Amino acid sequence: MRPEEKLNHLFEALKAEKASTSVADVTSWIQASAQVSAPKSTSKMIIQKNFFIMSTIVAALIVGGFLFLSGNKESKRTPPQKNTSKEATLDTSTSVVKQANQLPVYKEFSENPFIQPLIDLDIKPLPFIKIDNEPAIIQLDPIHSTQHSPRTNNQTNAGSWLSSNDSLFVDTLFSGVKSLFFKGDKCDLLVRGSERSDVSMKYEYQLKAKGVFNRKNQGNCELSYVLKDSVLTIHLKRKDENFNGVSVLSETSKLEFYVPNNIDVKMNSDLGDITAENVSGNIDLNTDLGDISMRKLEGKINSVTSLGDIQGEHILISDNSTFNTSLGDIDVQLSNPLSDCSLDLSSSMGKVKVDRPELKKKSGSQLNIGNGKLKVIMETSLGSIKVR
Repeated sequence: MRPEEKLNHLFEALKAEKASTSVADVTSWIQASAQVSAPKSTSKMIIQKNFFIMSTIVAALIVGGFLFLSGNKESKRTPPQKNTSKEATLDTSTSVVKQANQLPVYKEFSENPFIQPLIDLDIKPLPFIKIDNEPAIIQLDPIHSTQHSPRTNNQTNAGSWLSSNDSLFVDTLFSGVKSLFFKGDKCDLLVRGSERSDVSMKYEYQLKAKGVFNRKNQGNCELSYVLKDSVLTIHLKRKDENFNGVSVLSETSKLEFYVPNNIDVKMNSDLGDITAENVSGNIDLNTDLGDISMRKLEGKINSVTSLGDIQGEHILISDNSTFNTSLGDIDVQLSNPLSDCSLDLSSSMGKVKVDRPELKKKSGSQLNIGNGKLKVIMETSLGSIKVR
């Protein structure tokens, strides 16, 4: 038999034969194949899982370290606070702790307290003194000075001011004054009452000279005071100035007092006009050469000038009073009823009259009117007298 016929015969036999492989055999083959390839895929998965875990750990460590370092920097910049609410904000206006006989201490700095400056509210008027080669007035403490303002005891305070460069300006206050006395050289005086508790004193002095002259310039004006037992005494002293040559002088000297009600006032000027307004108490006004002007005074009044006029408006006397001038006129408006007064009016060379709604009377030299308890004396040597 030829080989080709043998092969055809074999194929026919195989086709006719029934299949001997079952489904179970195929399943067992597939499982066996999976078991053979499993180790490779399993190891691959394990490696992948280990790589993922390690990466996660490293990333967590990096992020955690970064956050830790950032937290430390922030904590250094921002100190911890116990309370961040609005109520915990420090108010320095109310945080002072005051203890007996201790200085104020702030709560916020209680561990390191600091001393606050002490303020002395007992302000006292300071005098001034001239210092050579200084164009301005220099302050002088009246308590410690021994040259111009000695202090004799605890109830006395004294001081003084000196002019510099032919000028002096003083503006000061005195407290606890019940009586005011002034005595001095050439000076115009003003005393004015007001609703106040202290005494204000303002003084202005200035000397101007023009021409061809020679002189030694010194402190030519001194204003001093003594305050003792509620009595304030002011003294003004002027020094003579010698001008060698021809000169024209212009001089200003003016002193003003502003006083409380019910204060005793005594002004005594060698040369100058005196003005008193809205003052009540014992009032004594004297000048050797000058006019006296009064308005709204109340109390016991004594007004005397050697050469000058006396004029008064709305004068209410409460005790015996005197108005006297050697050469000048007297014209006073009394607020008292004439029935309360006993008038004694006289002029050596002049006319005397009373011009009131309830009484009009005049005389050549003298008038005596009324029998009241308040005695009023008005006298002039050369001049007229008028009571309104």
